[in-house]
Amino acid sequence: MNRTPLNLLLVALFAFLVLAPGSAFSQDEDAAGIYIIFDASGSMWGQLSDRTHKIEAAREVLKEFVKSDFDGKVLALRAYGHNRKGDCSDTELIVPFTDPAGAAKKMAAFADHVNPKGKTPISRSLRAALEDFGDRSGEIILISDGIETCDEDPCELMRLWMEKDVKIKVHVVGLGLNEEEKAAMECISEAAGTEYQNAGSAAELTEGLTRIHEKTRRVALIIKGTTDEGERMKVEGVAVPAGEEGAGLIEVKSHYRNQVAAGEYEVTVGVRTRNGDLYKTVTKSIRVADSGETVLDVVVEEPPSVKAKFLERGEEKRGAIVTAFENDREAFSFRWMDRVYLNPGTYEFRCSPNDENDLSVSESFGDGDHKEIIFEMIHTVHAVIKLVAEGSGIDFRENYELWQDGERKRKVHWRNGVHALPGTYDLHLVNPLTPYVVTGFVLTEKDKQDYRIEVPAGHVTVIYQKADGSRDKDDRCWITRNSGEKWVGSKTQRAGEPIPLIPGSYRVKGWSHKGTYGLIDFEVRSGDEKEIVLRDLGGNN
Repeated sequence: MNRTPLNLLLVALFAFLVLAPGSAFSQDEDAAGIYIIFDASGSMWGQLSDRTHKIEAAREVLKEFVKSDFDGKVLALRAYGHNRKGDCSDTELIVPFTDPAGAAKKMAAFADHVNPKGKTPISRSLRAALEDFGDRSGEIILISDGIETCDEDPCELMRLWMEKDVKIKVHVVGLGLNEEEKAAMECISEAAGTEYQNAGSAAELTEGLTRIHEKTRRVALIIKGTTDEGERMKVEGVAVPAGEEGAGLIEVKSHYRNQVAAGEYEVTVGVRTRNGDLYKTVTKSIRVADSGETVLDVVVEEPPSVKAKFLERGEEKRGAIVTAFENDREAFSFRWMDRVYLNPGTYEFRCSPNDENDLSVSESFGDGDHKEIIFEMIHTVHAVIKLVAEGSGIDFRENYELWQDGERKRKVHWRNGVHALPGTYDLHLVNPLTPYVVTGFVLTEKDKQDYRIEVPAGHVTVIYQKADGSRDKDDRCWITRNSGEKWVGSKTQRAGEPIPLIPGSYRVKGWSHKGTYGLIDFEVRSGDEKEIVLRDLGGNN
């Protein structure tokens, strides 16, 4: 697991709200609430400057947060953007106000399984949070990596709260924001009368921590890793109490309040590569004070790094997961848009962004190398192809196949389509009940194509009747086709709805669970609209 500047910032903010003298969470207040609004929108899959995904950092913050001592305060958690894409109503109270012990398990489980995917309904979430507070006192901590995306203005909402003398304070922590986004989030803090905290850079993090975390009752070791040029690096390793050598190892990470006892330590840290190793570790001795924070500055060397780019005819394209192999053994994988650290060495990078492109690039990396590998893609087009019944436009909801020179080239998903080379194909509807072939089907050079191809068909509606001749409710039935040699393609159909069938000889069978039915043979010609009656012969009615 990884931690980023966000960890240190939020732990400090939590400690400030819970422990600082004179805060809203003093022991004199009964069951004051700490309410977290957690951003789980799709953009949380983005990276921070230390190559960590935002969601990875935020997950860890929640899990570390629930381990704290809250001195009688109660906790709640709301998230947005984690259930559905494109839905501005996607905000949910995950953990109602409860004691920390009761909240811890649920918060940790949420952190482990949350899957960012949707929009950023900040205003709606704030209004819902205020309702959740009821008459309770407390403060809201909004963690967001982006601005409102649901046509509302949370800044104006905060001004309205101030005018109405709403007692709940809102603290904003921005994660990896650009300048425009940062300005929008700062507006929320200013309107709420709080100080905006930014976790986008080391300098802003230090300034925020100085203002917020003036005091703490916990002994902690803070590790700050940088390069010779002063660039902040995420480091991790172990702290060993003096005189204990291999015993008593304590795992430590930067941007995190490592809980240790006062005393002398030898700290060994480095940058973790995707290979799983610490790169060129550095060891330093330090004495941890018996109160407050002790800060250890460590200068480390940045490992080599790699990023992938995909080009098609010189134009950059969307890629896919890249897997690195070393000596023909899988070393690690990474998302194509991420820059990741790796051990020095020679690698073969493999990726298959679509069926026509099974790509491989070899590259060597030494100390100080930061390279972008280029995958040259074969030009493909994306085609969505629908075979529809003539006369009704009903889709044949089956996967199709593209054939060339007697060889199957690609499967075509009836809804998502296919990526394939431009050219002339035979398009096969391979369902044995309704087989059909479109010959001379042409995929042009156009990048995106959409086809609706009519198939000659008749339409048959199967009707169930009871033994007395009255209408029975619709249910399943089974239809087969006479191939000339045998009956093929037994396929469940829905009675009461038009069923498109290509011209030919067919047989329908009723569901024995409903009653006793005879087999009915029938013919279908193009343009037919038939009704086939399955009448119960008296078995179950």
